[in-house]
Amino acid sequence: AHGYELASGRTAALFMPSIGMPNTLCNLYNAWKDRSALVVFSDGQVSEQVGRDGFQQVENWLEMTNQFTKWQWEVRHADRIGEMTRRAFKVAATQPGGPTYVKFPRNVLEAQEVTQKIYPQNDFRVPVTMAPKPELIERAAELLLNAEKPIINAGPEITRAGANAELLELAELLGVPVAQGYSVYSDFPYTHPLFQGFAGMGFPRGVRRADVFLNLGALMPDEAIITQPVRDTATIIDARVEYEKIANRFPTEIAITAGMQETLSGLLDAVKSQATEAQLAALREPRMAKAEKDFASGKERSRKRLEKTWNSTPVAPERLCYEMDQLLDDNAIVVVETGGRDPQNWMSFGPGQKEIIGPTTGYALGWGIGAAMGVKIAQPDRQVITMVGDGAMLFGQIEALWTAARYEIPVIFIVFNNRSYDGERGRIQLFSQLARENKEAWKDMSCYLGNPDINYVDIARGFEIDGARIKKPGDIAKVYKRAAAATREGRPFMIDASILRRGPGAESTWHPDISIASGRSKPV
Repeated sequence: AHGYELASGRTAALFMPSIGMPNTLCNLYNAWKDRSALVVFSDGQVSEQVGRDGFQQVENWLEMTNQFTKWQWEVRHADRIGEMTRRAFKVAATQPGGPTYVKFPRNVLEAQEVTQKIYPQNDFRVPVTMAPKPELIERAAELLLNAEKPIINAGPEITRAGANAELLELAELLGVPVAQGYSVYSDFPYTHPLFQGFAGMGFPRGVRRADVFLNLGALMPDEAIITQPVRDTATIIDARVEYEKIANRFPTEIAITAGMQETLSGLLDAVKSQATEAQLAALREPRMAKAEKDFASGKERSRKRLEKTWNSTPVAPERLCYEMDQLLDDNAIVVVETGGRDPQNWMSFGPGQKEIIGPTTGYALGWGIGAAMGVKIAQPDRQVITMVGDGAMLFGQIEALWTAARYEIPVIFIVFNNRSYDGERGRIQLFSQLARENKEAWKDMSCYLGNPDINYVDIARGFEIDGARIKKPGDIAKVYKRAAAATREGRPFMIDASILRRGPGAESTWHPDISIASGRSKPV
């Protein structure tokens, strides 16, 4: 449901038995973090039996969803089913979006002779097309034109508003560098020379040097999302639909509560009216020249760093992503739940190119396979692949393969199988005093996923899904050809890609030598 909403922009409905609700909370949290419009419905115990600790029941089903939903309700009267269903859809879809939850006790569902009028959803839709105040836009344009080192932080409200082209035009008009804010989308092309990196689970270039910081539809950079905050002396322009997030921490020169399409269109008009083409060229051309030089230098450094591992076996994840980028359809959608940013760094995403969705900003594992199937349902005529880590695959995603097989959802599943939780091992080492002071004594207790080595192709075949393994770079094109043929015929395909382990402690395959069998007093 989450993947469907992200790929279609339409509110998704999910129907669950009440006992299934605890199992949904992990991905309900992910949907809430991504501001995705989902309406979750479940049944429940008969109203007269509430509070008796009954079979498959809890005291309060709404309470458990409270943190991950915009609104929750238990329908107690059958004559209000229509009203509360409409409200759930309205609240979920009104920007900023988010999940809602409606519970129907069995006695309400079983009510007889209930007649209600069903209205079109458009009658209860609240379009958020908020125009910014002209004086704020004029002032913001003036600050951008006079800035020496401006930077833009682009967030998911831009993609949801369909304002990506306007963002690109504004950045190129002034030669302003752009950081990718914390987002489930690619809101600015990663292959553009003005792209500076990720302001969330990353450290973009130039944020600490910026004198004017234009935040568009994103969380402000903050240590809480593992990035560098802006410096205290920066002039901040913060524009968002989610107005309650503006000016929570940073002194804000200009606060704009408005839609991103309206804000960017206004900024473009204001900049063009305040400066001549010659003045704009004087700003743009030296910045673009520097950006293109820096971008080319960065790419060359990346290539040189990878020379030793480019042809390695197991396959370097960068090589796998690069090769896949050459093989996939030009308009393919790639759903990502990997530990690193190799897909973002080595594939082409942007207007007229492939589209990336993920990772979810919730970063709760167990998302990518189901999300990719939802994306394919929303976009059946586009090629859809998903790249997931082997650790993520083991977080409750195996059973989703049954759904892909049963309903013939032709997605290519690629498991980055390095037999390791690389990201978690790195974080454990980072925060471990023992690892810092005595690396020889430190042991990885939980992150090595070998012994036994998991074969995801064999697992997929248990669900009657064909697959193949990639063991060396020469396998990539051959395996992809089989996968593409399967999806053209309407069937999913599993690729188990053996890739290099990376990061601190990656070379270690040590794990606790524990055997419950050896501790038995008799062989039973």
